[in-house]
Amino acid sequence: MADLVLEATGLRKEFGEVVAVDGVDLAVPRGGSLAIVGESGSGKTTVAKMIVGLEAPTAGTITACGSDRSAPARGAKERRRRGGEVQIVFQDPYSSLDPRHSAQQAIDEVLRLHRPEIDKAARAARIAELGELVGLDERQLRARPRALSGGQRQRIAIARALAAEPQVVILDESVAALDVSIQAQILNLLADIREQTGISYILISHDLAVVRQITDEAIVMHRGKVVERGSTADVLDHPQQPYTQLLRASVPRPGWKPARTLRATTEGTSPA
Repeated sequence: MADLVLEATGLRKEFGEVVAVDGVDLAVPRGGSLAIVGESGSGKTTVAKMIVGLEAPTAGTITACGSDRSAPARGAKERRRRGGEVQIVFQDPYSSLDPRHSAQQAIDEVLRLHRPEIDKAARAARIAELGELVGLDERQLRARPRALSGGQRQRIAIARALAAEPQVVILDESVAALDVSIQAQILNLLADIREQTGISYILISHDLAVVRQITDEAIVMHRGKVVERGSTADVLDHPQQPYTQLLRASVPRPGWKPARTLRATTEGTSPA
């Protein structure tokens, strides 16, 4: 059996009488990548929040790096320890960055929290290393978020997550807000980082093209439940479940044109 860096069993999350996640199992091998696919409201982001500790599961277990992480962290020390296991990159990089801090300061803050043993010079060297890894030059590292593009801000968010040296990074629709050309750059960057560091990814997405590019395995969620799972290629190319087939059929293809249906008027005229 593969060495698992993260595993969740029977995850359930209730908000009052609403069941957002119902009996979800998942596993991520060390160095592997898993996609959680589904439309808005399917429960995929709630699963991510439970894994990272932002939401407590109503039922089920979460194991990260060999430790039970099902219950909320108690105290700053445990939160730091968990941050060294799992980090998350959200969809909107601007809202997750302090507008008063430069990219250097944002990364330095994480290093001071998770690597208190290293001095200022070592932190500066690590910031430069992370900047190079994510494709940010010295000028961009000195800039504040408002002076940077969406793609550059997302690179900062990725660098900041990597600064904690986690074993797993959750990417929650992390390229959805970017244009197609910048999306491609960030996805290539993520693939390169995984190859260089051996880090594991959990990709939360509704975009099947994104899922195909950087994940090995996929689960498909619908109304809080997993309806299909398997290798990413099998799930996307040979979907077995009607919901997955519908997701695949909804992806625009070359030559696709949106259809428009006009209802007949009350006077009985035919549609135009």
